Amino acid sequence: MLRSLRAERRKARRRHDLLACLLIPVTVLVWVGYSAPDGASDRSIAYHALFYTLPVINTVLLPIGMAMLASRLWDVEVKGNFPKLLYTLQSRRSLFTAKALLGTAEVFLIVLLELIGVLLLGQYNGYLDSPSLLQILYWFVCTCVVSLMLFFSELLLTILLKNPLPALCVGITGSLVGLFSAFMPPVVSYFVPWSYCIPLGTYELVDWNPDTDIVVYGIRDFNIPLLIWCIALALFFFVCTWYAIREKEV
Repeated sequence: MLRSLRAERRKARRRHDLLACLLIPVTVLVWVGYSAPDGASDRSIAYHALFYTLPVINTVLLPIGMAMLASRLWDVEVKGNFPKLLYTLQSRRSLFTAKALLGTAEVFLIVLLELIGVLLLGQYNGYLDSPSLLQILYWFVCTCVVSLMLFFSELLLTILLKNPLPALCVGITGSLVGLFSAFMPPVVSYFVPWSYCIPLGTYELVDWNPDTDIVVYGIRDFNIPLLIWCIALALFFFVCTWYAIREKEV
């Protein structure tokens, strides 16, 4: 098992996975930083605005980012029908376990860097409405679970179709559908897995006066049933990915 993990780590180094993992949080921070409140009157609700915007941004970026990550994780195995050689050198279980652990670690790194970047941005700009530790933890867990669900669904597609392009197309389509659902009634997002970051968000828009441009945000209750459903979906795709690798003909 340790040998398989070392092999996957060497592959990741040659694929420059670290740069790919940095791409998503950096894009989020550039997007958020460009639109972040900086006026003195806005600092009392600035974190509210950031954490209200983050789920929408993640709905756009995560489906594409997870598809890219999954396709890169399986790219060597796609080229030249390489599993024929791999399965003679290691068991299918060790191959899947190593890839699942590496992919999960990369997902956690992406979400952690995004969270640290947003909190540092708020500290740099002097935001006054710091979210509670429980809200930060809830956001982190929800974003990780949604990301893992998307990652394993895209990895499953890559393995089944023997081509990373369909998974990337599904990721792009999911990003557009998820963004569209953000402007629909809230119940719509429950039927669009790509947009689960939105109903799992910690803040909501309570009121906006277009004449005075005054915005009022509210704190949402934790959506535990949806979080449990998302965990179940992530485990479902995880198990299906294992079966796809175990039953894969070479």
